[in-house]
Amino acid sequence: MKYIHYNGQPTMVADDVADAVIEYAAVLGSNNRTDTIDVPTFDETGQPAVETLLVGPASQITISPAPEDELEDDHEGFVQHLRELAAAAGPARPVHEDRNVSASDPKR
Repeated sequence: MKYIHYNGQPTMVADDVADAVIEYAAVLGSNNRTDTIDVPTFDETGQPAVETLLVGPASQITISPAPEDELEDDHEGFVQHLRELAAAAGPARPVHEDRNVSASDPKR
């Protein structure tokens, strides 16, 4: 399990969900795009829930480990959907990629 920290609030999610959300947010940010996503989460009693997140260039999302427990569910469909959205959003570029690009480079 992991926590997605968004807007100062931790939300417990499965590992693969947290990884897919942060990867999608990075792709959106590097391509100056935004999206809203309905993330499968767990409430404070451990029941499945959904939280809607706005992700994009201004998102301040962090991921941290959560206590391991039996809440891990199969979220393969959600994870695959985010990967497809990320591929459609544009190339995945590291944040530091622009540091070595010259000002005359048309790809910039």
